[in-house]
Amino acid sequence: MSRLKNGVNKAVAFSATLLMMTGMVSSASAAWDACCPDPCCPVDCCEMPDYTLYVDFLYWQVHPEGLEFARQGGVSANTSSVVSERGCIFTPECEFEPGFRVGAMIDLGCCNWDFYAQYTYLCEKFGKEVASDTQTAAGADIDPFIYNLGGLTDVTTARGDWDSHLNALDFGLGRTFEVNCCFDFRPHLGFKATWQELKYTVTYDRVVTTIITNRDVLHFKTDFDGIGLRGGFDAAWRFSPCFSIVGGFAASAVYSDICSHRNDTRFVLTNGTADAGVQNVDLKVDHCVLVPVLELLLGIRWDSRVCDCYDMFVFVGWENQVWWDLNRYILFGASSNNNNIEFGPHGNLTYQGLTVRAGMGF
Repeated sequence: MSRLKNGVNKAVAFSATLLMMTGMVSSASAAWDACCPDPCCPVDCCEMPDYTLYVDFLYWQVHPEGLEFARQGGVSANTSSVVSERGCIFTPECEFEPGFRVGAMIDLGCCNWDFYAQYTYLCEKFGKEVASDTQTAAGADIDPFIYNLGGLTDVTTARGDWDSHLNALDFGLGRTFEVNCCFDFRPHLGFKATWQELKYTVTYDRVVTTIITNRDVLHFKTDFDGIGLRGGFDAAWRFSPCFSIVGGFAASAVYSDICSHRNDTRFVLTNGTADAGVQNVDLKVDHCVLVPVLELLLGIRWDSRVCDCYDMFVFVGWENQVWWDLNRYILFGASSNNNNIEFGPHGNLTYQGLTVRAGMGF
């Protein structure tokens, strides 16, 4: 009897759900028909706008690879000893920061060709600090990952700070193909120009006595100014008179004479007050590089067209960018030989986050 009752309840619930879904679909269909006689073709009061302007609010996270700066535990004293605990490797924690983008598109009036340009700006700052459980020279248990001529090994405090500024300008030509009333496909080809400043600062403190602390501050800086070809496509699937699913893909090859700097300074702190410091490293290296860039975008767009030829639209989506091998640092090997220097790519630079766009066509 109980099973029969449960079965009846499930049938009633399923029937109610089916009726609700049918009602929603019918309401949406009626609203569609009232707004647009042809289910796939919204009413066009005028021609496509000659000019389109838009502004984006970006809430992105940047993830630079290769920023590991310290280790705590996880390694035994020798190969014959059992490790006592699981250790940790520390890197600056990524955070989301706001940015913006402004863009424009001009209809060239010939076969759906257009000229586009957009500028993107984003500033990211974040860091992480780790401290030894015992703030004494004997109890220091943090090992630095980045070797300095000062040669600090067991440190009491380690910190890594990231600071980057992204400026990018994309411009070129595109052409829109109306595959059918519901689907538009727009390939584009042009250029990507960029000027970026990437800074990474690592600080190591080692308590020598109760009043004396040695501090090594390592400054890494990368200047990246370049330009290269950029190509890709945009696509939009209109599933109602006002809403579309929009996606985009772009790939670039940006050429630059990238410049990497490193400056290290040793400070001696007495009762927390630092001296003038001694700069023991000052190096610079230039590379001629070709950096691949990949961009992906997916979201939903709402359009509203009024009969005086003004278009309004809002887009909400998620965007990803990958800049290959952009993180380049000058590193020393743990050797007494001052020429034991390593430099080159140490990882990618990736951006991801929310993109909210508002625009107008006229």
